[in-house]
Amino acid sequence: MKKLLVGGFVAVSLLTTALSAKEKTMEELSKEMSNPLAQIWNLSFQNNYTTVKVDKNVLGTNVSGTDHVNTTLFQPVLPIPLKNGMTAFARPVFTYIDAPTGYGIHVDNPMEATAFGKNREAKLGDLILPMGVGVVKMKGWSYGIGATFIFPTSQHKTIASHQYQAGPTVLALYANEDFTIGTHIQHWWGIADDGTDGIKMANHTDIQYFVIYNLPHAWQLRASPHITVNWKASGGNKLTLPLAFGVGKMVKIGPMPVQLMAEYQKAIIKPDYITSEDTIMIQANFIIKNPFGKL
Repeated sequence: MKKLLVGGFVAVSLLTTALSAKEKTMEELSKEMSNPLAQIWNLSFQNNYTTVKVDKNVLGTNVSGTDHVNTTLFQPVLPIPLKNGMTAFARPVFTYIDAPTGYGIHVDNPMEATAFGKNREAKLGDLILPMGVGVVKMKGWSYGIGATFIFPTSQHKTIASHQYQAGPTVLALYANEDFTIGTHIQHWWGIADDGTDGIKMANHTDIQYFVIYNLPHAWQLRASPHITVNWKASGGNKLTLPLAFGVGKMVKIGPMPVQLMAEYQKAIIKPDYITSEDTIMIQANFIIKNPFGKL
């Protein structure tokens, strides 16, 4: 994994230098990056440190207390501009999960992994792939629509869906000089298992909402957590609703613009059994000039 990250960074550095052109200011890049449909190419690395709490009375085990899950996400974002202000997007999310293997729940969404136990392992997780087309504007309304997929690539003993999933995805946001407010909604149904016995087909929704306020000198105040709904869970265990607060800053590392972000997320509505209490998210977006883009 470390070799992959180092190799990716070197490749991006060379590509950024090779594609150097008229540079935008850090403030301009910061505002463009607030729009998930923007035509900027970037490699995004995100790490989520999630505190997990388990109640043995609810779960039916002899263990209780707190643990943690460390989820690393790698997302290359390489949109292609189309005619009439439209853009085509594919945003694969590769997951790498460091989590306990003792107890857990059937995990349909690798971005929201929860587990508890004495033993741990760090392995690749399932792959997420939203893709589609959209209309992008730096000011005013932008929106997109498409399909989203989850592939059972996980090698982790506990954090794995063991099924192929598919469904619709929708993006909508409004931006002006100061604010960007919007949402990215994905829904998946399980359509086929990977041969593992006892797997129940998934039916769940992920709603990422984001509120970003632009400050001088390429700083931002921001929140971008994920609301999740597991429609097959019982009673009040369907919804996980976090609130969040964070900051972002566009900087340069050598010739390369990099957007750095940190965010604290706290679940205020959550399931009763194994729950995500809070998450510390750190993220770095390494920006590459899109040779096809005009924004």
